[in-house]
Amino acid sequence: MSVVKPKEKRLEYLDSLRGLASVSVIISHFVLAYRIDLESRLVNYSPFHFFYDGFAAVSLFFILSGYVLTLSMERKPNLGLSEFYQKRIFRIMPAYIVTLCLSFLAYSFYKVQHTVPNTSSWINEFWSKPLNLYHFLKQLIFLSPGDNAELVPQNWSLGIEMLFSFLIPFLYLINKKTDWLHLLVFNVVLYFLFKVSVFIIHFSLGILLALYQKEIVGFFKSVKQRYKLIVIVVIWFLYTYRYTLPMYYYYYFRKQSLILGNDDLIWVITGLGAFFILAYCLSSDRLQKVLNMRPFVFIGKISYAIYLTHMIFVIFVTPFFISLLNNMGIVNKYVVWFSSLLAVLGLTFTVSYLLTTFVEIPLVKTGARFLKSKK
Repeated sequence: MSVVKPKEKRLEYLDSLRGLASVSVIISHFVLAYRIDLESRLVNYSPFHFFYDGFAAVSLFFILSGYVLTLSMERKPNLGLSEFYQKRIFRIMPAYIVTLCLSFLAYSFYKVQHTVPNTSSWINEFWSKPLNLYHFLKQLIFLSPGDNAELVPQNWSLGIEMLFSFLIPFLYLINKKTDWLHLLVFNVVLYFLFKVSVFIIHFSLGILLALYQKEIVGFFKSVKQRYKLIVIVVIWFLYTYRYTLPMYYYYYFRKQSLILGNDDLIWVITGLGAFFILAYCLSSDRLQKVLNMRPFVFIGKISYAIYLTHMIFVIFVTPFFISLLNNMGIVNKYVVWFSSLLAVLGLTFTVSYLLTTFVEIPLVKTGARFLKSKK
């Protein structure tokens, strides 16, 4: 097995990729909050969904995590498990706890408002339920609040991130001591026999990309220019698979087949699309140059906070903003939606910058100093 020696310099274009995926999650949730997807089913169930496919973005997050964490273990082969786990806790938990508290504060003043256009039942459901201390504490450790209000509805993915953060070193060692085939078999055994989440495949794909980067990137670089458009179209289709082919075979073929009827298959195919996007990004100097542009780098640096905080603005702030527009006589749904989305993006970026600057980065550094002092 050929292992590429990772560069010490941080790959900012990968942060930018994560940032753009976070923005697509915002748009995805905004679209569902006002059921804009029902405006044009032809557009919604097409490859155009690439730009607001929140599910596919989560696949990309998981694969990026597997990739980046594997590189960190390659750089520090003597990194102990305890130090690895504590670094992950300092990376994920402080900003999440602050976001959970901010969400609770907003929830305390929340009430469903009727606006033109109105919010959907999907978005109203999250904060219109009661909440007690026990279920607040459950959400603190990424457990379902049951019939209580979900303060940070997207925290299910953070729970998976934490869970597989503890499993990644073992997946890494399996491939390191054997090869990719043994890792694949291990994935299959865990998934089918022990009912481990399908997302193990996403993290494993990230591990494989890090360890076999030279070969994979070399393959993409070897593709002739006249075939690259075909490669891009295939990757695009795989990434948006959930909103293209499944929607058209859903009412017949999925009911006739246990395999096609399994939603995990969609996650696997979407994960492959995300894997190839990341691989293509690593192989394309032109794409890296675009992603290294300052606006994208800025979004990338605050991407985790964007993912954490945006639902506060979608659920709580947007109805107030739309009500203000309505009072000004603005009721055209397209004008309202566009203006509101810009407001959500602006507020999310602002608060995310503050959260990253004053919470996330300082506490990550504090964690690093703490671990260094223990040594």
